[in-house]
Amino acid sequence: MVVIGIAKSLGKPLAVENLDFGKGRMDTNKRFNRMASNFPYQKILDAVARRAFKEGVGLKSVWSAHTSTIGRWKYMNKYGISVHHAAALVIARRAMGFREIITKELKKKVAVLKENLAQKVYSQPGEGKGMTRKARLRFKRLDGKIGWHNGLKPFKQTQFYSVWHDLKLAAFAQ
Repeated sequence: MVVIGIAKSLGKPLAVENLDFGKGRMDTNKRFNRMASNFPYQKILDAVARRAFKEGVGLKSVWSAHTSTIGRWKYMNKYGISVHHAAALVIARRAMGFREIITKELKKKVAVLKENLAQKVYSQPGEGKGMTRKARLRFKRLDGKIGWHNGLKPFKQTQFYSVWHDLKLAAFAQ
């Protein structure tokens, strides 16, 4: 495998997502069930782990919650990369033990998004334009969470109803 060879030549370990496509999740949706059963993720991961062990390359499994959202908001525009590459960057940072904090730049992005949605209300009359009550409530909740997010432990920062979840929903409000 090429990836293992590159990691071995650089003397670096590999980081992989800890995805769960087990039978316990198979009651969610017909499309998801079909995708999960046809996607041989565990077989691929087992093959990579065996080869990494054989070659003496380290392999670290990382919890993958909110990696696309964090990558989109923090790294995509900054480095000019796709969302998928930005999510891979977040996974690598987690494997190295870094925390994802809310930066001043991210706070400014949220403020600009909020301002743009608020301006649409007055400039474009009609139903479905501008910030809805639901979006306004989401931004209010987000404003409250952003202040204390950086002081949380890493696992608490990535829980389902974290700042990142609200940022993902705010992105859909655009």
